[in-house]
Amino acid sequence: MRLLTIFTLLLFVSAGVYANKPVKVKVWQDAFVQGGESADEAMGTTTDGRLRVMNSKEDTKYARTAFLQFNLKKVESFESVDLNICVRVYRSKKDDATQFALNVYGCDNNKWSESSITFNSQPEKGELLATQTLEANEDNQWMTISLPKEKVMDLMKASKKGKLTLVLANDDFNRTSIEIVSKERTWSNGMPAKRDAYLKFK
Repeated sequence: MRLLTIFTLLLFVSAGVYANKPVKVKVWQDAFVQGGESADEAMGTTTDGRLRVMNSKEDTKYARTAFLQFNLKKVESFESVDLNICVRVYRSKKDDATQFALNVYGCDNNKWSESSITFNSQPEKGELLATQTLEANEDNQWMTISLPKEKVMDLMKASKKGKLTLVLANDDFNRTSIEIVSKERTWSNGMPAKRDAYLKFK
């Protein structure tokens, strides 16, 4: 009887540890859109190795917004969720100390494709989930952005197919921009970058 009790306790503890094991979900689709003369161009096909974000509120060739879509069918309960992206933050020509303001929005519309999304066809962004200030850097570096658990859960529940779309935008333009490594990115030697954006659930 005592051995059975100990075994049951160990099983319970093991199950608890397993349940709290972090779950990493890589991006399913990613692309960016660009205004101006490129407003009808699918940048996810023509410039598929990079996700650019800059001056998202305008409608010029420098107005860029990125879209990330994740398949979360295997994600159940979680206590926290972080967005991880590999980013290069370009310096402002006017002031090297200028920081980039990145806004992360939810999106209720998951019916878009990285091979066809354009500036003119982009789904409307939803509620603001997070704002992150990024320092300029010389190379691609990993950045972690915490997202509100409840709002992410609401977006997951609203999606009938377990998809989650995040919109990365720059609403406060100050002559800086960022470039995020796309899942299609390869280095100069032809090797895959393997620096896909991902969500980490705990």
